[in-house]
Amino acid sequence: MSQVDKLQQAEEDLAQMREEAAKAAKEEARQDLQKAPLSDTAKKAHQSVVAPLSQVKTMVNMRVGQLPDLHELAVSIKETGLLHPPLVRATGDDDTPYELLAGRRRFGAMTLLDEAEGAREDWRFTLIDGISKREALTMQFAENFHQSKPEPVQFARAARAIMAEDPSLTAAEVSRLVGAPLAWTRKSLKLLDLPEGVVTRVEEGDLSFTVADIVRRGIARGDVSAEEATELVEQATKGEISTAGLKLGVGYVPPKPKNYEEESRKLDEARWAANREKGLGKDQDADQRDWDGGASSGGANGSQGGPIRDGGDLAGGPQTHRIVASFGGDRDAAEGAPIEVDVTDLDAYILGLVLSRVATADHRSHLGVEGGHEATQEYAYSLHPNRRLEVLRALGAEILASDPLPPKALRALLPA
Repeated sequence: MSQVDKLQQAEEDLAQMREEAAKAAKEEARQDLQKAPLSDTAKKAHQSVVAPLSQVKTMVNMRVGQLPDLHELAVSIKETGLLHPPLVRATGDDDTPYELLAGRRRFGAMTLLDEAEGAREDWRFTLIDGISKREALTMQFAENFHQSKPEPVQFARAARAIMAEDPSLTAAEVSRLVGAPLAWTRKSLKLLDLPEGVVTRVEEGDLSFTVADIVRRGIARGDVSAEEATELVEQATKGEISTAGLKLGVGYVPPKPKNYEEESRKLDEARWAANREKGLGKDQDADQRDWDGGASSGGANGSQGGPIRDGGDLAGGPQTHRIVASFGGDRDAAEGAPIEVDVTDLDAYILGLVLSRVATADHRSHLGVEGGHEATQEYAYSLHPNRRLEVLRALGAEILASDPLPPKALRALLPA
């Protein structure tokens, strides 16, 4: 089978896999909608009531800050009427017999109209019978979530409030009640396990949801203490360290993509096969043998020892692809203890450093890398191990070609 046929077959297989995945997802969604509801809230009776706004009290809303576009909504209500009356429940209080369940923005717009034109006595509401405090919180939660995804800490605190009203509820059940993704709910709830100083930074928008979760996992693993994590977050907030530095400080290691090794190997095998057909396979096969452990990178010089040693057999035997590094100098005994690093991760680390500290913006742009140190490290780690060396060497050649003072040993290779 030719390479063109192989490529076409691979594309057809991929299209079939996507189609099957879409069918499976559709069927899973259909089965989810067939599940029995967790409560009978949806079946409770509704009736229309009329009351002034002064007879309706509002719950503490999960959202904070000013409600958006109230004036525009007030104009719409004035011109076209109240199309969807806010939902309320009975309180049993003669002075304020109703409590707002859903429709906070509509209630705010109605308040603006009262302030402009005088209080009305005939505002329409929809009263739902027999709504509990937990159901009231859930309805408010669901409305807010589907209007626009709330800030994660607010979301987590609202979810905790619902679970406090009914301790038997799980995170999965709360997610289903409000129609939120389960993974997002679990992550949000775990944010409340962070030190208060870190939670505050998330609330104020100084720390992203994703990075906050990385910090939380670092604390949970024991890679960093709560106090150390709080200090690192403060340094990142003040610009003293980068986001990448914060991640490294809490022990974050970028995960490899799903099926990374298998898919990368398949792509490389196809590339090597194509190069062999073009008569370019000799060097590629040599590179592959080196990667598979057939030749030592240390050579004769490696056997002389030194601060960095290959973890494999330098005489040419099987390699473990590990580097043992020991640093002396002024460092104390504990800091000078040997550390063992996977050579593929070391390649990615070096490539990321070269891209961020040595390569020009044009070099990075050519590779499609936008951003600083964090972006270059993520790019380097995303590449297959063989590809990392290729990019590093190509980058080195470009840097060498533009170097006004290249090493003497390489000057003869450069054009005059």
